[in-house]
Amino acid sequence: MRRYVFGCVLALAGCGGAGATGEDTSGSGSSGSSEGSSGEAPTSTGEVDPCDGPMRCPVEGEWPLPALSDYDFFQGPMVELTPKDGVVPYMVGSALWSDHAGKGRFIVLPGGGQISFSEADDWAFPDGTILIKTFFFDHDRRDPEAGYDIIETRLLIRVDGAWEPHTYLWNEEQTEAKIIKTGKRVDVSFIDVDGEMKGEEYIVPNLDQCSSCHERDDEQRSLGLVTLQMNRAVLVDGAEVNQIDWMADLGLFATAPPRGDEMPGFVDPMGQVGTLDERARAYLHANCAHCHRHGGGASKSGLVFLATEMDMAKVGVCKVPAAAGPGTGMRSHDIVPGEPDESIVIFRMDSLDPEIKMPELPNRVIDKEGVRLIREWISEMKEPPCGAP
Repeated sequence: MRRYVFGCVLALAGCGGAGATGEDTSGSGSSGSSEGSSGEAPTSTGEVDPCDGPMRCPVEGEWPLPALSDYDFFQGPMVELTPKDGVVPYMVGSALWSDHAGKGRFIVLPGGGQISFSEADDWAFPDGTILIKTFFFDHDRRDPEAGYDIIETRLLIRVDGAWEPHTYLWNEEQTEAKIIKTGKRVDVSFIDVDGEMKGEEYIVPNLDQCSSCHERDDEQRSLGLVTLQMNRAVLVDGAEVNQIDWMADLGLFATAPPRGDEMPGFVDPMGQVGTLDERARAYLHANCAHCHRHGGGASKSGLVFLATEMDMAKVGVCKVPAAAGPGTGMRSHDIVPGEPDESIVIFRMDSLDPEIKMPELPNRVIDKEGVRLIREWISEMKEPPCGAP
């Protein structure tokens, strides 16, 4: 698996060379990760500049800028995603399935701006913050060094206390990405893990579709920048450290958060660490809870897939669906303990029919590993049968 290189982001700390590395868990065994290295940090003059270190002064121009390169996020060939100082890479514990796409994630804080930490709720960011997420496909899933093609980069820009989404479509030469509002269908090809050439259609969403995941209580939200997702291990200078501790040491938080080993965090759903229940709940949280929660787009369903929800009836166990129709597959309950094939959740996850499939995102590929995980989780449930006294 390719290494994902964290750049040297704290210039005034005097770090040089590669900053931190870790494997990108982009979902369902995908090798989704990118590679790069940071350059030497500039020499400190002794004067503290709020635009140095982990914060940056905004690039001049009226946002959103027309081209991704206009933001000056990356050094060297932009396709390598090697961050400049002040562009802070991060990784999540449980990634959203995106048709096998790998992802590169970065935070850009404005000069003098810091994150307001919360252990239970969304982290709060100052105006001028930019969240970067780039989607790419490996050429050969058997060989992480064979390269990749970037399809799109999505930005969330914090303006007047709200997030504004913007999408940039990369050119075939992999040298630039231009802003796009209407979405795009892109044909991608790759060699799969069995050595066969495969192709699929990848959908770049339009700006209205961004709200299907990011909107809650009529407000756009960031999804991955919460403690459960961010409280995970990464490699820094060859040593494993906690990501939140590392960010705190960089000075990214307005007040110091608790140390990572004092807080909960997701396990990798497709990894070997954690119980089956922990892995399944982390998966459902990342892939379903942005809608299936209070204030989410599917809140009327009554299903709550937050990993913190302890009422298993709300999670779907022996729950009668809120609406009938093709989405139920003639099944009576969302989750039937011990009976995945009788569970609506599995029926919908394992379909690409627009009237049936879940999530309702423009996915064109079933997450087979995700279906297998949730199927196993339901099979091992010990709750009484639905309808039992």
